[in-house]
Amino acid sequence: MQNQNGDVRCWVFGSSRPLSEEDPVLVDRLTRFFTQWNSHGAPVSGRWRILEGRFLVVLREPEGAEVSGCSIDSMVGEVKLLEKELGTRLLDSSRIFYRTAEGAVEAVNRLEFKALAAEGRISPETEVFDTTLTRIADLAPGVFSKPLKDSWHAVLYGQAIKQPH
Repeated sequence: MQNQNGDVRCWVFGSSRPLSEEDPVLVDRLTRFFTQWNSHGAPVSGRWRILEGRFLVVLREPEGAEVSGCSIDSMVGEVKLLEKELGTRLLDSSRIFYRTAEGAVEAVNRLEFKALAAEGRISPETEVFDTTLTRIADLAPGVFSKPLKDSWHAVLYGQAIKQPH
């Protein structure tokens, strides 16, 4: 996905459980959605990918119609249906994604993140992921994923290590 025009619009949905690009529910539902995605009657060209086994990335291809509120709403509605069918949470923006010492990507809520930091299981060097990005170019290492000390997550980490144990 990184060989695209860097300004291509994308949406990153972090999953509460691992995802697979081979999951037949995911493949079927998203294939059907992208054949009918439109904006004010004009077809939107888009595609999807799973990154790190945890992130559903949806992007609008540059040759399709521009997206608007209604076309974005229809895509988010599709993601809501996927949540139910896959038994995962994709639209919960309160979760923080980080890479464990073993290399797995995990999702925790903010309280759990603070507790892990207070226990020393998360450090300033822990790799964290920013699911708020909106451009395909931002999915590059150092932007999408970076050491906690270089991300907005550092504020939560700082709060956790200042709390008495």
